[in-house]
Amino acid sequence: LEQKAKRGQLFRRVAVGYVRTADDRLEKDPDERVRAAIDLAFRKFAELGSARQLYFWLCQQQIQLPAVGGSVSAHQIVWKQPRYHALLSLLKNPIYAGAYRWGHRKIDPRKQQPGRRSTGRTLNVPEACDVLIPDRFPAYISWERFVAIQQRLADNRAIAEALGAPREGPS
Repeated sequence: LEQKAKRGQLFRRVAVGYVRTADDRLEKDPDERVRAAIDLAFRKFAELGSARQLYFWLCQQQIQLPAVGGSVSAHQIVWKQPRYHALLSLLKNPIYAGAYRWGHRKIDPRKQQPGRRSTGRTLNVPEACDVLIPDRFPAYISWERFVAIQQRLADNRAIAEALGAPREGPS
C-alpha cells in the first residue's frame, strides 16, 4: 500500500467532483452540474472570505451541493443541503488543487484512548504528509489559490480564538 501511495495510485475514496476511470485514474466528474457547484463554492469563498459565511450564503440561497451516496464502489452523486464540515473538507482537500496526498492522518499516542481505535488521530498540513504529489490530477483551483485558502482559514481561526471563541475542552 505504501508503494502504491508513493506512486500516487492509492485511492480509498474518490472525492466529490472526481470519478475513477476504467484504467484507475481520476478525472473531473463529467457532470457539468457537479463541476459548477464545486466551482461556485470556491468562487464564493474567495468573495466572502469565510467558510461560515459561505455556509450561510449557500443555505440562504437554498443551493444544494453534491455528495457521495451509496457504497464506496457505487459512486453515486446525491444533492444535499450543505453541511458546514463538508464545506470545510472541500476547502481543505488538496485534491481540488490537483495534488495527491497520503499520510496526512497520524496517530498521536498521547491522545489515544485505550480500547478506542479511532482516537488520537491528528491531521497534518499537506506539506507534512508522507506523500504529496502536486499536479497529479486535473485541478479545480491552482495550488497558489489552495495555499491562500488555507492561510485565510487559519487567519479566521486565529481571529476567532483571539476574540475568545471556545475551541477545546468540555462545553
